[in-house]
Amino acid sequence: MGGGGSKSPSPPPSPKIVYVDKYKDITADKVREAKERKARELREHAERERREIEAAERQDEESRRQKQQQEEQEKQREAARLIKSQQEALGEREKLLKYRFGDKHGLRSFDSLNIRDMQQSDRGLRIGTFGPSGSGKSCFINTCERAMKLTHKGSCETQTSGAEGTILVQEYLDDIDGCKFCLVDTRGFFTYSVSEYLAMTNIVYGRILPGEKIDLNGAKKVDKDDSWDTFSNWLHAVIIVLSARDPNLLNGNHLTNLNTIRGFMKPRGIAPVCVVTHVDEVRDESQLEKIKTKASAATGSPESHVFFIENYHPEHNERDFNIELRAMEILNSALTVGERYVKIHKQQQQYEEEEKQEAAGQSKEEESIDSLFQRLCDTKHIPHAKVEPAITLLKEEDVTTTRLLRDNWADLEDELPISSRMKTYIKEAMLE
Repeated sequence: MGGGGSKSPSPPPSPKIVYVDKYKDITADKVREAKERKARELREHAERERREIEAAERQDEESRRQKQQQEEQEKQREAARLIKSQQEALGEREKLLKYRFGDKHGLRSFDSLNIRDMQQSDRGLRIGTFGPSGSGKSCFINTCERAMKLTHKGSCETQTSGAEGTILVQEYLDDIDGCKFCLVDTRGFFTYSVSEYLAMTNIVYGRILPGEKIDLNGAKKVDKDDSWDTFSNWLHAVIIVLSARDPNLLNGNHLTNLNTIRGFMKPRGIAPVCVVTHVDEVRDESQLEKIKTKASAATGSPESHVFFIENYHPEHNERDFNIELRAMEILNSALTVGERYVKIHKQQQQYEEEEKQEAAGQSKEEESIDSLFQRLCDTKHIPHAKVEPAITLLKEEDVTTTRLLRDNWADLEDELPISSRMKTYIKEAMLE
């Protein structure tokens, strides 16, 4: 080998392994940035929540405002409806106060009939009200009184003061100045017995006057030929009051209970009006039509003459114009059917009289005094004994015909031993 000789190569350096702790790479700045980012996210979240809350509050406020506005509008509409109902009620009341016989059908429909007795009657058209205990009949009469008299209380007492076996007849609305119709209350009907039916015939034909009582045990059936009073004092319309909660109505028993009464009214041209009370206690409104059908069948009233009503009660002091309008609607219906009954009765009278005249073969002027007074007794339902003294006096004066009586009326009028009312009837008969 040469003088310098060769050196052996240095061994390669050993690899250096460095362990890095990643956490040592997070600087304070990055920590700060992370904190700020987190804080920003929290602020943004809080801001979103705040905006959402504010939006919800604005929406709630708008909803409340709209609801208040709707409630205010509904109050205004209700106030307008109340004013309208009040005006309608006052208008209907005014019409009823001005009612005169013939207004419903028109006087022209009575042209050929003598209705002077109805037109001159102080009471006018008389409407009978019938109904069992608990039917709401007294409350109905009081409702009509409050509507017509503008009072806060009616004067009809409940039937609890009556005694079974006795019927009391009482008039209402007859004390209203100028009113030409009245309600006739019949307290004491309880069992729909034969004796009560007989008593009803006495009431219809004027044998029981207002304030009088009748003993059911002594009641006898009467008809138009048995009446003790003039036609103007009969009942001309009938209202039958039933309760919507009455088991006898709901189970159909009234169809049998009222059969005799229906049989009495129909052939005489009396079409009753039916009033169904306590309808506010019927929870299922779908039952109302069934109740109306059953009430119509029981009373013989057409369904168009069956009326539902929520009566005033004694503790009900505030006025309800809808109740009053309903009550007056019922009164108008009763007046309409009442006029129809009067027309039918007057036509029957006229036909009977024409038949009698044809059978007698004489004119009214040549009719005898006996025939004249018999005609008056028949048409005015006057006991013949009341006119016998006048007939005797006229025959003593040789006044034997209607013509002679008419020609000498001025001299004879003051001498006749009869009432001024009877004299009026005679003058009317002579002018027919």
